[in-house]
Amino acid sequence: MKQKTSAFFKDTTHLMVYGHESWLELAGSHGHVGENVTIYLKWGHNMQVDGLAGKEKMKALVVHPNGDKKDIQVAGGGPEYYVLNFNAQVTGLYHVISNITGNYVIDNEGKFQKGTRKDYPDAAKATFYNQFAQVIVPVGHDLEGTPPKADIPLEIQPEMWKQWRLGDEINFQIIFRGEPLDGTAVDVAYSGPGGYRQWQEMTGRDGRLALQAREPGRYLLIARCRVPEGEEGVYDELSLTATFALMVTK
Repeated sequence: MKQKTSAFFKDTTHLMVYGHESWLELAGSHGHVGENVTIYLKWGHNMQVDGLAGKEKMKALVVHPNGDKKDIQVAGGGPEYYVLNFNAQVTGLYHVISNITGNYVIDNEGKFQKGTRKDYPDAAKATFYNQFAQVIVPVGHDLEGTPPKADIPLEIQPEMWKQWRLGDEINFQIIFRGEPLDGTAVDVAYSGPGGYRQWQEMTGRDGRLALQAREPGRYLLIARCRVPEGEEGVYDELSLTATFALMVTK
């Protein structure tokens, strides 16, 4: 597949077949009641930006502290990010989620092509990619509690939330269709004063994972799951990705 370019950004949507994913970064550390909250939607691999995905198949929403959901527009920003905005009316923990989907096949020559089995009936494999990005937005100061759930097919759920600081242990549970995902690898990327690193953690019993905040900076968790199920004549397997971004301070 050829890479598309425009006057505004490098379109690398097709690289989702090789592991590219989106993630969300909160502008600042928290929001304020009555003001717009801004989140940047970025694209690349393991928190390293590489162009952008086309936003025609992107959508986003915010889950309010009371569980209400509201759609958010994915707006243009810069050559390396889109912008999500919402107005926070009450103090509390908000959960912002973005989603992008794509259909790709491996043709009979072993090459990736954009489309479904309808477009390539003789394809060796047809995959539906469904990717989610998550971030918790605290509106107010020194908040601590359980954030609302995203209720997405593959979700990274924090057990609780607060302003994470150096030395904290941050506990998560990886959930697939409402059930814990045991024994699965989760990629972790870190970027901050200590440089950039990436490594893997494994979920244990009940899909739980404990992240040690050893350095201040941005962390990103990436969970993936392939499911051998499809839609007849369209795709053969489902590829799910979820990312979860957080900030650790001193």
